[in-house]
Amino acid sequence: MHFNKKEVIMNTITIQVEDRNVMSGLIKVLKSMNGVVILPIHNNKKSGIEEAMDDIRHGRVTEYKDADEMFEKLGI
Repeated sequence: MHFNKKEVIMNTITIQVEDRNVMSGLIKVLKSMNGVVILPIHNNKKSGIEEAMDDIRHGRVTEYKDADEMFEKLGI
């Protein structure tokens, strides 16, 4: 017995959306489309370097002239 196997190619995209208003609208549009499946969110833990690079991109860093200045600002 032979079966005709139709090859199905599914493309997956990941979209990063920071604005919740945009996200809710985008989800509504995607849900209305035939053949589009929204997969559950998997919060993958970032590595240390990924977290550091994300901090730099989002301006969550403080620069100090030297260690003494840092300790002084931290009250240590």
